[in-house]
Amino acid sequence: MILSALFEKFVQQSPISVMARGTLEHALAAEDIDQLFANAADRQYTRTLLFSTLVDLMSSVVCRIRPSIHAAYQADPSVIGVSIR
Repeated sequence: MILSALFEKFVQQSPISVMARGTLEHALAAEDIDQLFANAADRQYTRTLLFSTLVDLMSSVVCRIRPSIHAAYQADPSVIGVSIR
């Protein structure tokens, strides 16, 4: 498989970043984050906008991929599923 060769190249050149990404993807899985919210929420609720989506938006701002929440939203509003009022 071609992806395994590509993946192996990254593992050889930068193993720490590959392991960190894998750890973060496992720790911040969308289903787990949404379940954590459902377990902890008292009066809050989920309709269309999932808590994991907010975590993704905030992550892109915290990691300086996007300069603001609004910019993160505008990058791909179809993924978010709600509009800005």
